[in-house]
Amino acid sequence: MKLKFIMLFAVLVFASVGIVSSAHAEDDETEKACVPFDFYAGKQEMPAGCYSIGIDLARQMISVSDESGKHKIFLIRTSGDEGNGKSLLVFKHWGDVYALEELKSDAYNWVFQTWMPVPPIESRNALSHVEVALNR
Repeated sequence: MKLKFIMLFAVLVFASVGIVSSAHAEDDETEKACVPFDFYAGKQEMPAGCYSIGIDLARQMISVSDESGKHKIFLIRTSGDEGNGKSLLVFKHWGDVYALEELKSDAYNWVFQTWMPVPPIESRNALSHVEVALNR
């Protein structure tokens, strides 16, 4: 009887720890964005499509996941400042290559480290930025 009680107590403790941990993993905000082109996020290439952008303010990171759940990545903020009222994703762009660089909102502007193929020297001056609107 005593052993059953100890086992039950242990199961309840582990279950409650799991519930608390999953509660802390929730995002503070979730935005949606339909990106009409393939792009790099972090070091991962993501296909064009609609994405959920989960914003975790405490950890200063975002999760980017497509509707199917097949493509998901977490990005940690490397720098940023206060927002300017716009809600959008900003991509570095040259040729047909796009790389997620920044998340802007009314409260913050977060910059992320994203890999992209190095453009040829003659194309480096042609780098531009493309913005995609976020909506809830």
